[in-house]
Amino acid sequence: MSELCPRHPQKAARGRCAECRRPFCARCEFLTDRRLFCGPACAREHQRGRRPAPPPPPSPPARAPEPRSAAPSGPPRRVALPRALSAVGAAAGIALTIFFFRRAPSRPLPAARRSPPTTAVARLPSESLPIPERPGAVAASRPFSEAPAREPSLALPAARPTRPAPPPNAAKTILLSFDAGSSDRGAASILDALAERHIRTTIFLTGQFIRRYPELTRRVAEDGHEVGNHTFDHPHLTTYARDGRQRTLAGVDEAMIRRELEETASLYLATTGKPMAPLWRAPFGEENAEIRQWADRAGYRHVSWTHGAGTNLDALDWVTDPDSPRYRPSERVVSRLLAAARPGDIILMHLGSDRSDPVADHLPRLLDGFSSEGFRFSTASELLGGGTK
Repeated sequence: MSELCPRHPQKAARGRCAECRRPFCARCEFLTDRRLFCGPACAREHQRGRRPAPPPPPSPPARAPEPRSAAPSGPPRRVALPRALSAVGAAAGIALTIFFFRRAPSRPLPAARRSPPTTAVARLPSESLPIPERPGAVAASRPFSEAPAREPSLALPAARPTRPAPPPNAAKTILLSFDAGSSDRGAASILDALAERHIRTTIFLTGQFIRRYPELTRRVAEDGHEVGNHTFDHPHLTTYARDGRQRTLAGVDEAMIRRELEETASLYLATTGKPMAPLWRAPFGEENAEIRQWADRAGYRHVSWTHGAGTNLDALDWVTDPDSPRYRPSERVVSRLLAAARPGDIILMHLGSDRSDPVADHLPRLLDGFSSEGFRFSTASELLGGGTK
């Protein structure tokens, strides 16, 4: 018999919390850092790097004192001493005590041994400490995980961690970026929605996408979008998929990174007659300082998306399996992005997806929603200015 969720006993459990190991159902599940939790509280404890303190172990029962060995029966023995010897010893002891007491001078206690005066220290109540407000965010170069949606079942905490400082041109500006890799399903609808609203954005293309869909690639260029490099074969670059750490994979070196970027740029130039922007985005979000440095020397700066500090703006529109814990219906994907995005944020979406419920059909609602809130759409170069991401 399958486990039941302790919060919703009528629902079967889908897994166990990565923090407290309690079972949870689909209604309770909370995904962050590619791990599932039973709620936001356990997710925050996991991000802080500590678990709730376990209850102290019960103290062992007090041991009864061992009985002392019984004293031997009978009256105690006395050592008989001559009374005269006892009297002489007592008189000598008294005389010596009086002699040394008179010769010893009275000394004050050294200053170093005197106890310092006690000082009272006032403690401020915790309520008086200021809570940092949430400024605009910029993208962090870390692997993706799902951001909490602003819904009753996945409510955000009242005080969220402070985001990094916004990019130079972040005032009421947002970057709705797209990655294009294996599929073109929905790509035409996405480009149509952007063109109808005269929105110019940044799209990252792989070499394989350019080779498979040259007409679509030419339309991206003709519509005036900024095109960045997403490598040629979309390979794994770090060990994150294995162990959750961003260590460079064996066989990944500077020559490989340069080859992946330069072959993609050459194919794009041959297909469209236009050069790529000197920007790139690592496949799967797998990168580290070493890999970014190799790409920098090849002439490319890295552009990630906003995640970390309690927020992740990966739309997860690439998840095609409805049974996956990361899968979200398209309407919920759009609602989550509208609720979570802030000025200066970078959103990650995909130009094509094989979902049965494509997010591309709901893109007009997302674009119009941001416009109604006063957001201006930007490219990566415009948003980041001269900075590096």
